[in-house]
Amino acid sequence: MISNDKKPSVLLVSIDALKPEFIFEQERLGISLPNIKKYFIENGTYSRCGVRSVFPTFTYPCHQSIITGTNPAKHGIFNNGIFDPKGIHNGAWHWFASEKVDNLWKASKENGYVSASVAFPTSVCAEGDFIVPEFWWDGTEFDSYFINALSKPQGIISKMEKEIGRYAGGLDLTEEGDEQRFKATMWVLKNKIQELVKDKPFFMTSYFASFDEMAHVNGVYSKEAAHALEKIDKMLGILIKEVHEITNDNVVVCVVSDHGTLDNEYNINPNMLLKEAGLIDVDECGNIISWKAWAQRAGGTAEIRVKDSEDAETIDKLKKVIEKMTSDEESGILEVLDREEAKKRGGFPLAEFVLVAKKGYEIRENVLGDYCTTKLAQKAQHGYSENFEEMKSSFLIEGKGIKSKQDIGEMNLIDIAPTLANIMGFVLSQAEGKNIL
Repeated sequence: MISNDKKPSVLLVSIDALKPEFIFEQERLGISLPNIKKYFIENGTYSRCGVRSVFPTFTYPCHQSIITGTNPAKHGIFNNGIFDPKGIHNGAWHWFASEKVDNLWKASKENGYVSASVAFPTSVCAEGDFIVPEFWWDGTEFDSYFINALSKPQGIISKMEKEIGRYAGGLDLTEEGDEQRFKATMWVLKNKIQELVKDKPFFMTSYFASFDEMAHVNGVYSKEAAHALEKIDKMLGILIKEVHEITNDNVVVCVVSDHGTLDNEYNINPNMLLKEAGLIDVDECGNIISWKAWAQRAGGTAEIRVKDSEDAETIDKLKKVIEKMTSDEESGILEVLDREEAKKRGGFPLAEFVLVAKKGYEIRENVLGDYCTTKLAQKAQHGYSENFEEMKSSFLIEGKGIKSKQDIGEMNLIDIAPTLANIMGFVLSQAEGKNIL
């Protein structure tokens, strides 16, 4: 066992939707990321060919996989949102850290680390010393009251906001929101961690959302997405410099992303076919009255659950809808998985079927209107097959004991947690990934 004064601190930063090409083909794409180039390409270790994400390649399942080293089918967060056809839970997401598996926040604390997080998805109720989770209610200042109550220790947000202004809730995915996430991360480092790091190392997670959001709104290769990424790079440089200074260079910085992204061409709505088959009842406004089968979207995939698994008539009708989609070349469906096939891919263990869309066909949940339309809800999306090259995510690491200019080749998203655990001197026993350094 390495003594605490020798263990390196670890900063894990997630840049949502950062694809490898934006790191290694900056000149071709017309962007400049000098800090990523300096710290990681020139002086760190990386996966040039990219990281295979999990199934589905959606933000919340991916982030829980990053922090636990397990697939969604094991950690239990299968989608961003709660499965909720009738909207009973008012649009709630899986904000909470899984209780089914170990994670790096809890494990690092148990192994002598100061454990902290700012804005990392799926961190509500995480066991750590300073946890400022991602959560929202209505996008107003009311969010701060909830986050203040959910943070560890309680009250940290009210203290922080006196100095940095309003903390960015989970609905603020703008560049300005990322600036506040950055300020919050720096505030925790300077006001909570800096004194403690004299006696013990820290593990901390942080998150930037605006590159992903600008791609959703404007397209993957838009100038708006590029601008957001360049601003993130500037803030990242300041963060890296800060953690190196407060630890006297006894630190490892790991930058990752959860998935890639690709531009959409169509929206498709499988629930319209389920409604036509009598499996969903709606009122004239499209509100769900009742359902027997429902397709919940996850970007480029959707899981179809049935309300009663013993209802043979419903299953038979559902199979006929599936047959109709798979036989239609213009349905936008690439493949259909049954429950066991989905579980083998690591996701959706409760689904009767899982729809995987072709590239550019984002799945939506509309029950009225056309099945397929070129009127897009978002210009770019993820959630598509983890086998698509465009869905690959990124891995960069630098600092104490990390080799320079080393390309480790292909790896998996679930390898991140066990790799960082190894650096910190412990093992995540439930992890399905492996240490890749």
